[in-house]
Amino acid sequence: MTRKLPLLLAALSLLAVAPPASASVAPPSFSGMSPQSQDSDHDFALMHSSGVTSVRLPLYWSQIQPENRFVSRPDFDAFDREVKLAAEHGIRVFPFPFRTPEWVAPEPSTLPVATPWERWAWTAFLRDAVDRYGPEGSFWREHSAVPYLPIRSWEIWNEENIVTFATPVSPSRYAKLLRISGRVLHGIDPGSKVIVGGLFGRPLQVPPNVSSGDFLSRLYRDRPVKEFFDGVALHPYVADAAAIRGQIRNLRRVMRVHHDSGTGIYMTELGWGSDSFESRWERGPRGQARELNEAMAMLVANRASWHIEGVWWFSWTDQANACQFCDSAGRLTIDREAKPAW
Repeated sequence: MTRKLPLLLAALSLLAVAPPASASVAPPSFSGMSPQSQDSDHDFALMHSSGVTSVRLPLYWSQIQPENRFVSRPDFDAFDREVKLAAEHGIRVFPFPFRTPEWVAPEPSTLPVATPWERWAWTAFLRDAVDRYGPEGSFWREHSAVPYLPIRSWEIWNEENIVTFATPVSPSRYAKLLRISGRVLHGIDPGSKVIVGGLFGRPLQVPPNVSSGDFLSRLYRDRPVKEFFDGVALHPYVADAAAIRGQIRNLRRVMRVHHDSGTGIYMTELGWGSDSFESRWERGPRGQARELNEAMAMLVANRASWHIEGVWWFSWTDQANACQFCDSAGRLTIDREAKPAW
């Protein structure tokens, strides 16, 4: 792995002297990373060297608590490792809890809101997570030598507007999940932020999937709901970066209609693959870099008017046996070789 470091550092030096794509400037916290696999200390060191200050990580309920909580306590060891490595390199973790365990519901994509048992189990899991990683979390007491970077932002679920991650797709069910989550997280940590899980911008197969604007509009109408969240996440997967503009404007229109124009949008997944046009989201190595550059220039330039709170690139490295474009979505290859997108 270390033999790849000179190549990465060379790429960083080119990045440092390259002219800015836009006259606008965003704060260092504006850009983060959304990996699709567990990373090493070396990975977090490289993220830190490239200015990454936030890493979005899945908090898999089904893995942390595979058994009934009366049988065994949640096992946060694997997530502890990620939080520790991130904090050691000055990177704050931004989790998105999801995937329901079998002892709660038969499918991991089931939103746990249909029965009192499901709602209680989800509430207890979130409480355990905040008690572990929040401002008064036991993790920070047990790791006093690690830089103190408590988790204050929580993205609830992931792409709940498509059947891949929510069955059935239901704004009303998701509104229940959001109300439960907001009560728990704001109640334990009043300064925390609860973010609507990343909405897939323009999904295929509509229906049964629901477009991001329609889903958000129906979510607002399921009152009360606004008091329970502090931001809306979007995954604007498009063939060409310019198409992101329409998706953001559509969400902002919906938010204005529902008197919520001041709430920020979080781009918690944004990316293209470097394979050559196996799908609409794969643009080749140079095309991947071009789309990233154009997207970031546009988002930085419109950051204030669109209320964009941050952008998380998907993904850090390529991933074998992943979705059609995910396998080449990394800025680095699986072997940690730099791509032009680096």
